Amino acid sequence: MKMDLRNSEYYKYRRYGIYIYKILRFLMMTLDFKIQGADKISENENYIYVFWHQKLFFPTVGFKDIKKKGALVSPSKDGEILTAILEKYGYDVIRGSSNDRNIQSLIQMIKKLRQGHNLGLAADGPQGPIFRIKPGIIYMAMKTGKKIVPIGGAFKHKYVFQKAWDRFHFPYPFTRAAVVLGDPLTVPPDADMEEYSELINQKINKVNEKAEAFLNE
Repeated sequence: MKMDLRNSEYYKYRRYGIYIYKILRFLMMTLDFKIQGADKISENENYIYVFWHQKLFFPTVGFKDIKKKGALVSPSKDGEILTAILEKYGYDVIRGSSNDRNIQSLIQMIKKLRQGHNLGLAADGPQGPIFRIKPGIIYMAMKTGKKIVPIGGAFKHKYVFQKAWDRFHFPYPFTRAAVVLGDPLTVPPDADMEEYSELINQKINKVNEKAEAFLNE
């Protein structure tokens, strides 16, 4: 019987994800983790949480207690690693991206929002350009009326993956970490997408600046 090498390879990447999840659980126990702005979030609403791909660590492990949460993950082999991690943290994962099967992914995410799920999205993922929001996020907010919440984060001591397109930040054990949630923003159904894309870009950058300041208080 011929083995499906593709599935075998994807399974290998999923196992990597499980190992990383175990490392993250241990790492989180060592961090001095502070959150600012959580009081802005209503338990009676669901939101579109947005952040830069560089700061993917924060929403992945920092919001494990949020109920009914979904995330968009690339259908690539590397995406299989993240999928395994997110599922362990209770996320309902949608496989797709802005570059592959984008229409189907957008439809699925809108459906999840209307069903009451919270969505966490790397606004510039999965391949950039870095620090530029994808218009699909604005479109989802326009169509569903759900508010966008920008998330920023910072580590006191971290490793920066300089060769990665997003220059991903990963904390050293026993360091301080800060997360800041911005004000929930409603996008009108007749909004100018370019204008609101620029506005959300600015708001994500602002909460990252606040996280750096909050870390040093």
